[in-house]
Amino acid sequence: MAWWVVAGHVSLALAWKLPLIDRNTLAVDVFILLSGFVIAMLIDRKDEAYPAYIVRRAFRLFPLYLPVLAISTLLLGVQAEAWASLPPTDANLNRMALAEQAIKALPSHLFIHIPLLQGLVPLSFADNPAYTIVGQAWSISLEWQFYLLAPFLVGAMLRQRWLVAAAIVGGLLALAPLFTGAFLGAKILLFAIGIATHVSTKPGASGASAVIGLICALGAIAVDGFAQLIPLLLWAAVVFSSRQPTKSVFHLPARLLGARIPSHMGDISYSIYLLHMIPLYGIAYLCAAFGLAGTLAQAAIAVGTIVLTYLGSLATYAAIEKPGIAAGARVARGRAGTAPSV
Repeated sequence: MAWWVVAGHVSLALAWKLPLIDRNTLAVDVFILLSGFVIAMLIDRKDEAYPAYIVRRAFRLFPLYLPVLAISTLLLGVQAEAWASLPPTDANLNRMALAEQAIKALPSHLFIHIPLLQGLVPLSFADNPAYTIVGQAWSISLEWQFYLLAPFLVGAMLRQRWLVAAAIVGGLLALAPLFTGAFLGAKILLFAIGIATHVSTKPGASGASAVIGLICALGAIAVDGFAQLIPLLLWAAVVFSSRQPTKSVFHLPARLLGARIPSHMGDISYSIYLLHMIPLYGIAYLCAAFGLAGTLAQAAIAVGTIVLTYLGSLATYAAIEKPGIAAGARVARGRAGTAPSV
C-alpha cells in the first residue's frame, strides 16, 4: 500500500495517467482499515491507562514526522520550483500553489502542523493548512485524531454499547462537511470497520459487531462512491485468508503477506509513506536545474524516487522509528499505574 502511494504520486507528477495507480488515496483507505483493527487489538489486549497509551502512540508518529516536517519546511522553495518545472497538470499546479501558500503564511502553518492538528482546521479558515508543507501528512493528522479518540470508541464497541459507538461515529460524520478530508469524521466509518473486524473475530463474539461493520461498509460506499469497494474487498480478502487453516489454499495470500520481504516492507512502510515526496520533488528540481528533460528526466525522477525512498526508509526506520518506539515504551512504563485504565 505504501508503494502504491509512491507510484501514484510519481504517476501524477509525470502525467502518466495510470487510472488505478493515480487513485492512491485508496491505498490510504486500506491503511485506515488496518489501523482501526490494530489499535482495537492493542487496546483490547493491554489494560493500560490513557496517558501511557497516548504516549506510546505519540512516540510512534512524532519522532519521524517532526524531522520530515523540518526538512520539508526548509525545502518549500524547492517544492514550488519543482512542481512548476513538471507538466502543468491539476495535481502539479495544486502542489505548487500549496507550497507558495505555506511560504506566505509559514508561522501559522507550522503552528498547526507541529502538533499534527492540520486536519482540525475548518474549511472556512483562510489559507487552510491541511495539505501544505508535508502534503501526505494529512492522513497522519487523521491517524493522530483517531489515536486520541480510539479508546472510547473501541471500548464502546468491545462492550457492545452500540448507542455510544453510534453517537461518536454519527457526531463525527455530521461534523465532516465543515472540514477537509484530513478530519477524522471523513474516514471514521473505515476506522469503525477495522475495529468491528477485531471485535467480530474474537472467540465467542456475537454477530452484532459483524453487522455493524457491514453497515459501516455500506455507509462508506454511500459517502465516497463505489471506488471504496477496492479497499474494502482487499481488506475482506486478507481477513478471510488469515482465518483459514494454514494448509488451505485460501490461506496462501496471508502466508505470502507474512513472508520476509512483505514483512520487511511493512516494517518500513511509515518511513516510505512520509519520506517519498522529498526525493520526488528534489530530483525534479535537480533535473530542471541541470536542464535534463524528456524521457531521461522522467526515468531519473521515477527510479530515483523509488531507490532513495527505500534507502532513506531503511535509515530512518533504524535510526528514528525503532528508537522512538522503544523510548515510548520506556516513558509509558514510567507512567503505568498513574491513572485508571480507560
